[in-house]
Amino acid sequence: MLELIVYAPAFGLISGSPFAVKAMCMVANSGQEFRFNIQSDPRKQPKQKMPVLHHGTKIIPDSDQIRDYLESTFNLDFDANLAPQQRATSRAIIRMIEEHLYFAIYANRWQGDKHWAITREQFMGGAPKIIQVLVGNKIRKGAVQQLIGQGMGRHSPKEQLDRAQKDITAIADLLGSQKFLFGNAPTAADYSVAPMLEAAHSFPIANGMTDLVEAHPNLLAYIKRAHEEFYPDA
Repeated sequence: MLELIVYAPAFGLISGSPFAVKAMCMVANSGQEFRFNIQSDPRKQPKQKMPVLHHGTKIIPDSDQIRDYLESTFNLDFDANLAPQQRATSRAIIRMIEEHLYFAIYANRWQGDKHWAITREQFMGGAPKIIQVLVGNKIRKGAVQQLIGQGMGRHSPKEQLDRAQKDITAIADLLGSQKFLFGNAPTAADYSVAPMLEAAHSFPIANGMTDLVEAHPNLLAYIKRAHEEFYPDA
């Protein structure tokens, strides 16, 4: 039995973290029995973040390491039908989405005061207001410091959106009229890209980030297909 520890649903998504959703999709399509364990505090996890996969006595943190573990342990290849050049393109896409676009989405949720109030309610809405303010502000301070250290937080909101727009347009152009990024069957890139696009599009109030996804009807249809074809029922 695979047990995947993930963040709770938020923003209308099956988990507030697109990396958790990515791992949920991989586990659900691994052919193995699984369950999801929803937790709110990542501080006790090996890398102080989630998702984390438990399989017997083995503990596998980080969505990339979870992919490696699933493929090596269960003789899987999420990119089985891809040629070497397509595999290289897939890796580049995943890195663009996870190491660049993600931080623009992260900044959109956490950095601006207006959006932060909504983000706090999504993640901490069940807590007393005093806890939301005191603990929430501490978490937010750490998030903003991380964004500044990574670099995205040093840019203005407009500059962040300009950077995100280029990534999202690149994905829309690559997808074109295809069902998935590399044809009719989902691959590892789809497990990363669809949750990230959905995270960009799912903020409760319309804003520049949601507009970037709305501008591409093929991406909206793609997110819907992802839910129908490879998302878990959670």
